Amino acid sequence: MALVDILIPTLDRPQELAVTLAGVAAQSLTDIRVLVADQSETPARAAPATATLCRLIEARGGSVDWHCRNGRHGVAEQRDFLLRQASAARVLLLDDDVFMEPWVLAELHRTLEQERAGFVGAFPAGLSYLDDVRPEDQRVEFWDGPVRPEVVEPESPLWERARLHAAANVLHAARDLPTETVRRYKVAWVGACALYDRAKLAAVGGFSFWRQLPEDHAGEEVLVQNLLLRRWGGCAILPSGTYHAEAPTNIGEPGRSPAANALRLLPRMLERYALH
Repeated sequence: MALVDILIPTLDRPQELAVTLAGVAAQSLTDIRVLVADQSETPARAAPATATLCRLIEARGGSVDWHCRNGRHGVAEQRDFLLRQASAARVLLLDDDVFMEPWVLAELHRTLEQERAGFVGAFPAGLSYLDDVRPEDQRVEFWDGPVRPEVVEPESPLWERARLHAAANVLHAARDLPTETVRRYKVAWVGACALYDRAKLAAVGGFSFWRQLPEDHAGEEVLVQNLLLRRWGGCAILPSGTYHAEAPTNIGEPGRSPAANALRLLPRMLERYALH
């Protein structure tokens, strides 16, 4: 059994996926199993670059399980499928357009083991915003002690923490840190690259709620992280060491409506898992 299972859903992003796999292949933590759920018109593993990166992951001691899947029900269903295939105690939910520096996975794993939280994330910076400095959005609340459970209500003042996760704010905020220092900070949510305690994620139902959402939806990780924050806490790391490929989103306009946002399920999920 691998130390970490890396779960990557993908849909028609062969170039961005290759960038993601290049980062995975370069990780200093090599005891990994990569699980890809591919719903692309042309399976991405057929591309020479992708095939080479999969071989490199395997040559460095990891393994790759590639699942070509028909029948689209949205990304929450993809995550649910991948989570049901996972066996490692720690699972990294990684979007198919995120590059990780080689130290990131090891640091996420070390932090999760130390904090015993529900999750720890590394939010990717958009490098096209490198010269777009937004001091008003770079407020960071660091954890100076152990990570603790928190109640972070949507639209509350604590929800404003999410402003850090836009543009290149995480990159700019990290510039004030001493060299080779990694800090944990408080979050409302942290998508795109987050390491979870699999048992704790399962204890709040994982992504089994996907049937309650339209195919074109959003916010599935925001929802599960809100539940995990309340019971076990969660955090993110700065610097993040991750970068967004800034490809166009696969979420269409209907998926951005309130009715398609998984957060609308929060009240019933709180009742179901007794997290009030």
